Amino acid sequence: MKPFLCGFMVLGLFAGTVRSGHADYTFTTLDVPGSPSTSAYGINNSGQVVGFYDDPLIPRFHAFLLSGGTYTSFDVPGSTGTAAYGVNDAGQIVGVYLDASSRNRGFLRSGSDYTTLDVPGAVNTRAFGINAAGQITGFYQTNAGLLPHGFLFSNGNYISFDVPLSIDTVSSAINNAGQVVGSYEDAAVKTHGFLRTGDSYTTLDFPGASMTEALGINNIGQIVGIYTTTGAEYGFVYTDGIYTSFAVPGTVFTEAIGINDLGQIVGDYAMPDSGFIHGFLATPTPAPSSLLLPGIGAACLLGQACWRRRR
Repeated sequence: MKPFLCGFMVLGLFAGTVRSGHADYTFTTLDVPGSPSTSAYGINNSGQVVGFYDDPLIPRFHAFLLSGGTYTSFDVPGSTGTAAYGVNDAGQIVGVYLDASSRNRGFLRSGSDYTTLDVPGAVNTRAFGINAAGQITGFYQTNAGLLPHGFLFSNGNYISFDVPLSIDTVSSAINNAGQVVGSYEDAAVKTHGFLRTGDSYTTLDFPGASMTEALGINNIGQIVGIYTTTGAEYGFVYTDGIYTSFAVPGTVFTEAIGINDLGQIVGDYAMPDSGFIHGFLATPTPAPSSLLLPGIGAACLLGQACWRRRR
């Protein structure tokens, strides 16, 4: 076990199933006006969306909040790049910023106030998810280039954790029950998704996939993420033991990254013959219960999510 790991942890294996069917969505493209590339990462139950976009004039990222149809750009004061990854129902936002020395540091934005999040002893800290209680999860590195460890920030304390027998752990999202999802590499350097409930772990592997990453979870327990199979990468939705492949129609890749309790999904995609990234909002039709219909679609992942994992 790694330092700061609390309690006895049990690793559970999960196979999962895939059945035919189709979940229908209405897709809305999310592009910050004037930006060549936009990525959407988090959505709360009010439909507020956070993410980041490329500055069209200088090579840097800015965070955005989309609320009521209006994009609001923001940056951590003094940063050289800011990305927003998670938002809770109170409108608190977490993410990552680059300081003047290009160090990755987490942040919490509450109203107009910013709090830096640094795991003690870490050189890089990235915050990705926040729940209604203000618990924050993400991952950190103790030295540049070293493998990451997951963390939970709760009641002012940082708790480090690693999936048992893994060589690294990346934590991506947390729901109101304190369940955490993310991904890890095993000794064979294969990437698996995981669900952490208390101190117990369940491995998430899309059937037949060579790589699976769990990226988002809602309070109902639905999980979204990405997987790779037969040389291509796809998005997925996981509900009650069933995996459904997920894609924005006509795209060459789709990343399913965040999901709220209404089953609305945010992420990003690219079209054929285009190097530009677009965010999206997918709303299930006619109702969120349609997510219970599993199916296979098609999507591919671009390795552009520079601050999430990128092994």
